[in-house]
Amino acid sequence: MSHSRLSLFHYDVVRELCERCRNERFHFVPIGAAAPATGQCRHCGGDGKLTDTSDTSIMRLVTNADGEMVIVPMIR
Repeated sequence: MSHSRLSLFHYDVVRELCERCRNERFHFVPIGAAAPATGQCRHCGGDGKLTDTSDTSIMRLVTNADGEMVIVPMIR
């Protein structure tokens, strides 16, 4: 598993970060599948790039009102 993926049962979590506003977006990708294509940020229109996700991070899954699931780091 590469350093840019965090295993989550049968999926890897891939982190996409906007270079302009630093907004994060996460993708759930089946283990072993190719990385998703990056896109434009929904907030500012900047270009996103895939970044490292640490497998030692403590995170929690949250579902937004619109049904989209996001990952929230739990900072202690």
